[in-house]
Amino acid sequence: MKNSILLAPAFVLTLCAASCQNDSSSGHNQSSVHDSSHNSASPESNSAMMHTMDAMMKDMHGLKMTGNVDADFALMMKSHHEAAVEMAKEELKAGRDEKLKQMAQQIMDAQKSEIDELEQFIQENTSPVKNYETGKKDEGFGKVMDKSMAMMMEMPAMNQTTSADEQFVNLMIPHHQSAVYMAEGLVNYGKDARLISMAKKMIADQNREIGEFKLWMENKGK
Repeated sequence: MKNSILLAPAFVLTLCAASCQNDSSSGHNQSSVHDSSHNSASPESNSAMMHTMDAMMKDMHGLKMTGNVDADFALMMKSHHEAAVEMAKEELKAGRDEKLKQMAQQIMDAQKSEIDELEQFIQENTSPVKNYETGKKDEGFGKVMDKSMAMMMEMPAMNQTTSADEQFVNLMIPHHQSAVYMAEGLVNYGKDARLISMAKKMIADQNREIGEFKLWMENKGK
């Protein structure tokens, strides 16, 4: 038990600090992605993948939401994809399993391309019209954003000896699941045809990869 990594306290404190910082600077926190009421992951190890996931959560929490579904999806998914690319790079560097390394390369190539598309959308839409309430976490796209963040926090415990391959799979499954949920929300609430098309592709690609990751876990050690 000594090596077990507790998945809640440190990151919750980080989120609380960030939330307080937002409150003190603006008087409210409506532009924040979510509150810090969920349990979250803050693996206390030297794992580059875990630190990448932690940094992504902090970055996404700090993004200022515009109140426009398409614009906020683009902002969030860009940061989300950037973390996936960094974790894939680490798998290629430290992983041993050839199937996972092949998947990491595919994920990196696909998501780099989508990052470019998302960045282009962001640059072309600098004054988006508000069409949802960012402060409402129990309905509409605000609920989608809040739940997608919570899903990323629900990661299995790992210890200091967990291999890079296992870390990659354990982190990418909830990472992909949250992306799928956010993409489904965009399909339901978004307006931009290009983003909706991209979201549908993400749903198909990442659901397939989730299935492959789960199969790898089932067959691990056999």
